[in-house]
Amino acid sequence: MSKQKPFIKSPVVQFKTGTLSLDQIEAIFDVLPFEIDFLDVSDRFTWYSDKPNREYPRHVSDLQKTIQQLHPGPAGMFAQKVIDSFKAGKQEHFEQPLKLNGQMVYINYYALRDQDGNYLGTIGYTGTVDHIADLIKHGAWDQDVTTGASMHQSAKSPTKTVPNVAVMGSPKANNKDSSKPDITTSASHTGMKDDR
Repeated sequence: MSKQKPFIKSPVVQFKTGTLSLDQIEAIFDVLPFEIDFLDVSDRFTWYSDKPNREYPRHVSDLQKTIQQLHPGPAGMFAQKVIDSFKAGKQEHFEQPLKLNGQMVYINYYALRDQDGNYLGTIGYTGTVDHIADLIKHGAWDQDVTTGASMHQSAKSPTKTVPNVAVMGSPKANNKDSSKPDITTSASHTGMKDDR
């Protein structure tokens, strides 16, 4: 007789926009470039993404702590005021850019609500934006997406500063000579659209 107990393997979650397995959901959180934290309706820290090299390291022993226990002093008191404003319906989002350990860090808190507007908790995401600032500095957004051609031909490809990232229009992304405009990979040609 088998001694193996019943178990559920990789259940699937049905969202409004499609399905994901629990393994896929966890993998998505692991790969996102920002760290994510969740405080429930009772202001307890109940979940965090396990992103390596977090700006604010977390451990399972932090679970069930309050925001003021996670961030003692003025930072915790300020964060609690933000959460209280979410609960009261006065605010839905708070963002704070700051310098931390020589890096540009972008912190966001969002109120989570159900379909009836009831407060479910607060999600925070934090990450460094030095990479994005470097892309801007090196002209990554100078490309004209309607034609694929660069608006400023003198703009250098940011690929040299970020060797493991392919940027649209860079030699690494399309293995073509970046000195010539590439209209074959433009947003209009590939059918990409911005639904915002």
